Amino acid sequence: MTDNKPNATNLPVLQKWLQSVITNVDGVVEGIDAPDAQRHISVDSSQIESVVTRSDRRTSIQRLEVYAHAYYARLVECLKSIYPLFAKTVGDELFDQFAIAYLQQYPSRSYTLNRLGSRFPDFLEETSPTQGIQELGFEDFLVGLAVAERSIDAIFDGPGVEQQEVMSPAQLEGISPTAFAEATFQMVPCLRLHSFPFPISDFITSIKQEAQAAIPEAAPSWLALSRQDYVVRRVPLTCWEYHLLSRLAEGQSVSQAIEGAVIEAGSSDDFPELLAAAFQKFTREQFFLAIDVSSERREC
Repeated sequence: MTDNKPNATNLPVLQKWLQSVITNVDGVVEGIDAPDAQRHISVDSSQIESVVTRSDRRTSIQRLEVYAHAYYARLVECLKSIYPLFAKTVGDELFDQFAIAYLQQYPSRSYTLNRLGSRFPDFLEETSPTQGIQELGFEDFLVGLAVAERSIDAIFDGPGVEQQEVMSPAQLEGISPTAFAEATFQMVPCLRLHSFPFPISDFITSIKQEAQAAIPEAAPSWLALSRQDYVVRRVPLTCWEYHLLSRLAEGQSVSQAIEGAVIEAGSSDDFPELLAAAFQKFTREQFFLAIDVSSERREC
């Protein structure tokens, strides 16, 4: 044993050492021998009884493993609370396997568990066996579902506009066409836009209502997520609405956003009606916080 053998007055050192050991992704034995733990207490696994004594029923390593298992069980439960529909879709056993593998690749580093699942969709995409294959499969559906759930969780815990006044459809009236074309919009901070290769929102509705829901066939879908009165809302979009709203969210003027949306989604004979309906929908769903248009361009 080295000179930094712990004693009863060395509680802060013991706490830091214990944390580094039980949170090591490779296990308790590897955690004891890892540099992080060695910085606090320089002891190898063969000398562990000098730090943690054995009990009548468990060795020192086994006692530490109890804490390690409890630690990871807690993290898995936290992930499941962020991705409950994902867990319901794949089942508890498979979800636990996904979660442990994720925690090994992206161990918790934050002071808050709210950030624990932030990289889970990335992990699913990075480890997908269909990565690089053009044909869509079940793994691609799971990535989309995880992206949606992560976004919903972030919106729920993030900033909203419950105490603010947002734009109403009536506020679009009285603006000249020329001024409106050059106007820009400020979006509410809780707005998130997604494009999926599967009908993710429809599936979410189904899986919430049924014990099991069939995995849908691949079909493109577009979704806006926002929050009203502390409730996260899902608003399906058309391809045209998605590209228009995405460009407005980037700060483009109305004319620039329309031009970009037409390039991406095309136009039609009833384009003026679609355009008017889109902006009515966006304001009705409270996506806009404010509009920036010069006062001298307004019609009296």
